[in-house]
Amino acid sequence: MLCWIVCCLIWLISAFNGSCSEVPPVNNSVFVGKETENQILGIYLCIKGYHLVGKQSWVFDLSKEWNASVPECHMGHCPDPVLENGKTSSSGPVNASDKIMFECNDGYVLKGSNWSQCLEDHTWAPPFPVCKSRDCEPPGAPVHGYFEGGTFTSGSVVTYDCEDGYDLVGTQTLQCIDGEWNSSYPTCESIQEAPKPAEQTALEKAILSFQESKDLCSATENFVGRLKEGGVTMEELKYSLEMKKIKLKADILLKGHS
Repeated sequence: MLCWIVCCLIWLISAFNGSCSEVPPVNNSVFVGKETENQILGIYLCIKGYHLVGKQSWVFDLSKEWNASVPECHMGHCPDPVLENGKTSSSGPVNASDKIMFECNDGYVLKGSNWSQCLEDHTWAPPFPVCKSRDCEPPGAPVHGYFEGGTFTSGSVVTYDCEDGYDLVGTQTLQCIDGEWNSSYPTCESIQEAPKPAEQTALEKAILSFQESKDLCSATENFVGRLKEGGVTMEELKYSLEMKKIKLKADILLKGHS
C-alpha cells in the first residue's frame, strides 16, 4: 500500500531527526513526496525568500546509496536577474513583487521590455529582454547578384547589382539600423529578349522587291530574281496569289457587313 510522505512541513530538511533520512537534505527547503516499493518520489520546495537552483523533481532509490548532487535553495524569491551585454537595477536578493529595470551597454540596443517583476511562483514577468549588437550580420546576396560595401556597423549602407543579363528587382540599397537591415535584399531576374520578327517568305520578299522598283521593267526583273533565289516555282506563285485574292475578297465582304 502506497504511503504518502510529507516531510518537514513545519521545519527544514536540514533539521531532520532521522524520520526522512533516506532523502538527501537541502537547506531552506521542504520535501513533499510519496513512497513506493524501494523508492521515494517527490519534489523540493524552497521556503519563502529563497528560490530553487537545479532540478525540482526527484526519484530516490532506497536500495542504493545516493551520491548525486541535489538542488539548492538560494536567497532571493526569484533567480538573480542576469542580462548579457547589459546591467540591471538589482543590487541583492529579490523579494516577491520587486521590480527591476534593464539597460544595455554601449554598442547594444535593448530588444524587449525594459523592466520585469518577481512573481509569487518564483518567475519573472515580462520575460527578460536581450541586448543585441547595433552592428548587423552580413546581408544576403541574390543568385546572379552581389553587393558592394564592406562594413556592417549601424548606419552602414550596401548597394546591390546584378550580373550581365539580369535585372535587379527590389530595393537596390540596404541600411543597417540598430542591428537590423531596413529591408530584405533584392532578386536578380533574367532579362527576357524581345522576340525576333518572323522571317519573310520568298514570295513576300519578291513582292516587296516589286513594290520598291520605280519602273515596271525593273520591278518585274527584281520580282522574278527574288522568286528564283527563294526557289519558288510558278505553280507555287499562282497558288499563293489565288489564296491572297480569296483572302482579300473575304476581308472586303466582312467589312461591308460590319
